[in-house]
Amino acid sequence: MGAYVVGDVVLKLLGQAFPPSELIFWRSCIISFALIAVLLWTRPRFFSKALFSLPVVGRCLFDCMNILSFTTAIVHMNLAELYAILQMSPFLMTILAVVFFKEPVGWRRWTAIGVGFVGVLLVIKPNAGGLNAWAFLGLLAAMGAACRETITRRIDPSVSTLEVTLLSAIFTAILTFIIGYYDPWPAMNHRDIMLLLVQASSWVVGTFLLVHACRTAPLSIVASFRYSLLVFGGIAGYVVFGDLPDALAFCGAAIIVLCGLYIFHREAVRQQTIASEVTTVN
Repeated sequence: MGAYVVGDVVLKLLGQAFPPSELIFWRSCIISFALIAVLLWTRPRFFSKALFSLPVVGRCLFDCMNILSFTTAIVHMNLAELYAILQMSPFLMTILAVVFFKEPVGWRRWTAIGVGFVGVLLVIKPNAGGLNAWAFLGLLAAMGAACRETITRRIDPSVSTLEVTLLSAIFTAILTFIIGYYDPWPAMNHRDIMLLLVQASSWVVGTFLLVHACRTAPLSIVASFRYSLLVFGGIAGYVVFGDLPDALAFCGAAIIVLCGLYIFHREAVRQQTIASEVTTVN
C-alpha cells in the first residue's frame, strides 16, 4: 500500500499535463520491458503452460478496469476522497472470499464489515451533488480491485507472480493504446520521464507484493491490510497537495482502520482454533 501511494502521488502530478491513456500506456511498456528482462535472465522457460488460462485472463481484465478507472479519477479527485471510496474494495474482497472460496466469516466480522461501510460513508459524505462521475469511477476501480484480487486465488500455482504481472502489463498497454489512439499525447521532457519511471517502479513493487499476498494468505487478512492506504494516503495528500480531511473524515478513517484490525484479529483467532483442534485430534 505504501508503494502504491508513492506511485499515485506521481501519477496525480503527471495527470495535470498528460491524458490517462498516455500515462498508463508508457508505464505499462516500461513495466513490460523490465519484467521481460528479468524473466529472460532468471528462467529457462519464458512462459508457463498454464499462463494463458481463464483465471489469468480474467485477472488481466479486472486489473485493466481498475487501472483505467483509478487513473482517470485521481486526476479530478483529491487523494483522501478517492482512497476513501477505494476502501470499499477490502469489504468486497471479504464478501467474495465467502461466496467463491467458502471462507468462514462469523457474525463479528460481518458486523465489522457493516460498521466499516459506515466509516466509508463518513469519509465520502454522500449528498445529492457528491455522487459525480469521478466518484463513480472510484467505485468502479474498487470493484475491479476486489474482483482482480479474488480471481488471483484461482491461478495455477505453477504460474509465477512475475508472469502474471507481465501479462497484465502487456494487456493493459495494448488496451490503453487502442482507447487513446485518437487522443493527443503531448511529448514528455526528461523530468516527466524520470517521474514516470518512479511511478512504474512503485507499481511493480506494490503489484508484486499484492499478488503474492493474495496467493498465499486468506483474502480476509489481505483485505484488512489495505486499510493502511488511508494512513499513507492521508499523510501524502497533506504533505504534497495540502489536502487536510475534516473531522468527519478523520472519524470515518479511524472506524475503517479499527474494523480492518478487528477483522484481522478474528481471522487470527479462527486460525488458532483450527490449529488447536487439529493438534487435539492428532
